[in-house]
Formats: sequence, C-alpha cells, structure tokens
Amino acid sequence: MNTKEHILSGARKVFERFGFQKTSMSDIALAARKGRRTIYSHFDSKEAVFKAVIDTEVKALSLKLQEIARQDQAPDLKLRSYLQARMRAIRELSVYYAALREDLLQNMGVVETLRQEYDQLEISIIKGMLDEGNEAGIFRVADTRLVAEAILIATKGFELPIFMGKRDYDNERHILPMIDVLYEGIRAKPERPG
Repeated sequence: MNTKEHILSGARKVFERFGFQKTSMSDIALAARKGRRTIYSHFDSKEAVFKAVIDTEVKALSLKLQEIARQDQAPDLKLRSYLQARMRAIRELSVYYAALREDLLQNMGVVETLRQEYDQLEISIIKGMLDEGNEAGIFRVADTRLVAEAILIATKGFELPIFMGKRDYDNERHILPMIDVLYEGIRAKPERPG
C-alpha cells in the first residue's frame, strides 16, 4: 500500500466514525500514521480527502458490478446477480451513506457530482444487460434506457433504510420479491396461438 492509499484507509475509518464535519486533518494524519505535512502533500484540503475516500468506495463497487455485467451467462441471470450483488455491496458503502446523510443535512454538495456520475454508469451497465436480453429474446423492453433508469430508481428505494442508518435492515431479502416482479414485467412471453 502506498502513502496515498494509507491516508485514504485511515481517513475512511475516521470519516466513518466521526463524519465529515467533526473530522480534522489532524485526525486523518493520526489515523493514517502520517504527519499533517504528508497529508497536505497529497491532498490540499479535508474536502479533497473526503471526495477521494468516497470515490474509492464507489469505484470498488463499480468494478464489482461491471465484472458481473461482463460474465458469460444468460442476461436474465446476469441482471438478477447484478441486483443482488449491488444490494450486498451497498452495505459496504458506509462512508458514502454517512456522507449523503451529512450532505443532505448540511447542504454541502460535496457528494452530488460523484453520485450523478455513478448513477449514469449504473444506468449504462443495466441498459447493456437489457439490450443483451432483448437481442437474445429473453426480455421485451421497448426503451432500455428508460427501464434501466426505473430499475436504478427502484433499487435506490431499498437503500433508504441503510441511508437512514438502520444497520440491521436486510435489503437483499426485501429486494428479491421486487426482482421477481421485474422479471415478470420484462420477460418475453411466448406467442399464444390465435
């Protein structure tokens, strides 16, 4: 692990424990076991460290989900795996959700651009799976981008309890019935004889 990674690892722990507002650069330096001068040689502010921590969390999730989307399996199974993995991984984004909560309460705007970029990436991944399913005759989706956006919005609803800090919420168990309903809606139906 290089110096920057050490800093981000320590900062993640401090932000997770104290939140953005209550964390200082001294706290980050202490957690990373580096001097403040070293922290400032890599990041010009606490906000820059914070954004880098969140970006690291989101990129790790993104890589996991992109890997699922590239798997060699039927598009319907791939989409199911994607949604389940997404819900499991969401629990790991503790700093991200703490940041969103704090961002909302403090109106900081620190996370908004990153969140929008990630949403567009996810829509693109889901759309790709829907397009693949259409081509294979497994799905029948007229506007795959619109449906991808709807799926993302629906799954975000299952994140709300985590966003609100409910650690014992089993989002994966709750999303399974929604996945079944989704499949019934987009699955291609065999033609019935007239």
